[in-house]
Amino acid sequence: MPDRVLLDASGVRVSKLGYDVKTATEGQLLFNSRWSAMKRLLFGQFDIAVPGAGDFPTNHTVLYGKSFTYRPLVFSIVHGFNNSVGLSGGIPRHHIGTAAYFAFYNPSPPIRYVVNVRNDRFTVEINSSFSENGVWTRARVYYAIWDHGLG
Repeated sequence: MPDRVLLDASGVRVSKLGYDVKTATEGQLLFNSRWSAMKRLLFGQFDIAVPGAGDFPTNHTVLYGKSFTYRPLVFSIVHGFNNSVGLSGGIPRHHIGTAAYFAFYNPSPPIRYVVNVRNDRFTVEINSSFSENGVWTRARVYYAIWDHGLG
């Protein structure tokens, strides 16, 4: 399966189904941050601790620095992280959109995180143990926030 989302120092690109984002032409892309329709608001990353089974959830908030009358477009990638081996083996989970609430849940292993996009901030909450190819101690979240100015 080809990679469809790329977030790097030059921005964000999303390819159409069946095309690898790293080799896609402009016509094979659904989104390219170099297109002028949206204004780059924030790019960044943070680590969030993963609670043990039965512990209270952990969360992290990113403030936009202003409040909108609409929810800006948020691209986020949540990736399991192990303190001893770093990022390896796990499958990154992608969230792309303005949805007020996005949750990923898989009952085995028990993985659950929530991305909540608001008019002035977005939050990530992890409220169960996260294990994939070993024991993950935290999640690394990469994000890009765009002011689409359409709302």
